[in-house]
Amino acid sequence: MNAQDIQTYRYRWIVLFLFFFANVVSNMLWTTYNPIISLAMEFYGVDEFYIILITLMFLIVYIPITFLASWLVDRYDFKIGAGIGALFMGVFGFLRYIADNNYILALIFSIGIAIAQPFLLNTITKLSANWFPDKERTTATGISLIATAIGVALGMVVTPILVVMINFRSMLLIYGVLALVSGMLFILFAKNKPPTPPSKNLTNDRVFVFEGLKMLISNRNFMILVLIFFLAMGIFNMITTYIELIVIPRGYDSIFAGILGMLLILGGIVGTIIMAVVSDTLNKRKVIMIISLFIATISLLVFSFTSDGILLLLSGFFFGFGLMGAAPLALEYAVDATKPVPEASSNGILMMVGSLGGIFLIISLENVKMSGDYFPALIIQTVLLAVCLIFAFFIEEFKIRED
Repeated sequence: MNAQDIQTYRYRWIVLFLFFFANVVSNMLWTTYNPIISLAMEFYGVDEFYIILITLMFLIVYIPITFLASWLVDRYDFKIGAGIGALFMGVFGFLRYIADNNYILALIFSIGIAIAQPFLLNTITKLSANWFPDKERTTATGISLIATAIGVALGMVVTPILVVMINFRSMLLIYGVLALVSGMLFILFAKNKPPTPPSKNLTNDRVFVFEGLKMLISNRNFMILVLIFFLAMGIFNMITTYIELIVIPRGYDSIFAGILGMLLILGGIVGTIIMAVVSDTLNKRKVIMIISLFIATISLLVFSFTSDGILLLLSGFFFGFGLMGAAPLALEYAVDATKPVPEASSNGILMMVGSLGGIFLIISLENVKMSGDYFPALIIQTVLLAVCLIFAFFIEEFKIRED
């Protein structure tokens, strides 16, 4: 590939924005019911378990669908793969409004929205590879990952406000329209790739998902990342799920828990941006990943022991900063460490094991507490996060680009 064939296009930022918007809305749809469980129970006329089931279905559905999504992205590339996700999200997001207070239909349509998520999340690194030069890839991946955090935060904050200020049906209508608009904008205006490649490091020597899985399993660096993702994302999901129950025994209420949760996510957004930009600037991923995991581990240790409000908020912020800051580095590292395996395969497997880790730790640590305090569970998770930090030292460093 000649140097004159390498070119970047401003349209890459439009494609990234359209993808970002679709992912924000997708995650708002996922967390719709979390902050309004009691109101949802009343609206649909069902018990608490059935409302929680809607949210859990997103983690459950991700596991089998990720293989189909990765295969389709590998074969038909970014636009088709992400476009399927945008279509499912838009159509089923609006149909959930049409379902009104029929719980069975709402559950079925929520499963349709859940099917969309692997198609969107598994194409994050594919978008970065197709459109962005090497020096911007980790930054682009980080921006895409931020959409998940922003979507979750908006879902948690905006949903109860809409329900209280307007009503439940109007909230579902607003989210349904958002889903349709974001999905259609992506389908109409997102492009698969630019006319000329953004990097000389792109390769046409590709393998498809099932052959790629064999190569991933035999790749030592990738299997270390699998362990790190399983534990780290599992810890993040467990703490964000039980955050109210963690702080109440320490003398705080649900309002404090909400503030803490928002700071944790805000820290994740800031960490994702800063660590991704630093990684691209310094042309390194391993060392920045280690620093991120170190920050997260120390912060979780402080979080586990303290009952001081200021320290809880600060440690929560830096826990999110470190843990989420490591995520784009790990995803882009996996792309480099597993070539010529397609981006969607490594991306999809890591996202899937993150979901599995969340399910595993949420269930296994549910009753690991002392006098109602989740202190023992937090200590176990601190040790597990330290294990992730140690294992990060054993992966090889890959240069992002030739300086």
